[in-house]
Amino acid sequence: MGIKEHLDEAEKTYWAHLKHAFRQSNKLIVAAIKSYIHGIFPNLYKADGPLTVIKIYREIRKIRHIQKLDKALK
Repeated sequence: MGIKEHLDEAEKTYWAHLKHAFRQSNKLIVAAIKSYIHGIFPNLYKADGPLTVIKIYREIRKIRHIQKLDKALK
């Protein structure tokens, strides 16, 4: 699948897609760093990693082409 086809499927412009991808990636990077810190200091960031993943999951479940992928996996 080419870029144009994916953008059409995602119903986003290139810039909207880029913004979305960067935003989600940055959230995951922050969650990963907090998870490392939590591993060393268990009293810090107790639930930040899992909560971030759950929030991102809930956001992406609203995306139509993700819903189609999910149905295909079942």
